[in-house]
Amino acid sequence: MDITKDELEKLRFFLEVQYREKLVHKPEFPFLQSIGMKDIFQGFKHPSGKYLGMLHLKWSSGKTWLREGWFDSKEEAEDFIRKLYDEKIVDTEKLYEIHYQYQKKVEEKVRVEQEMQHLLDNGDLLWN
Repeated sequence: MDITKDELEKLRFFLEVQYREKLVHKPEFPFLQSIGMKDIFQGFKHPSGKYLGMLHLKWSSGKTWLREGWFDSKEEAEDFIRKLYDEKIVDTEKLYEIHYQYQKKVEEKVRVEQEMQHLLDNGDLLWN
């Protein structure tokens, strides 16, 4: 499938509008920038298999998500994303580990409470 540059631009515009419409209806949409998301990347492919590009939206300080641009190849987009990841000031792996440890504690507390309730309900808990 060969398309002209003009046709590709029109198609990308349509895809961006459609993607934005879908994005704003997601329940997490109003909170993305609050949880530290400053960049959104979305790739598009024609049903024939031709890669149409990757859209890059960037949060604009308290306003909205603005189009930063389109990447013509997956490799170009992946290199840019990798560069963003390497340059960020937050250690994501440490955040994941902290969250994981916290979640384990919460789950353990819930498990113990459920076990205690089960023992109380069955009369198996001995009070001294």
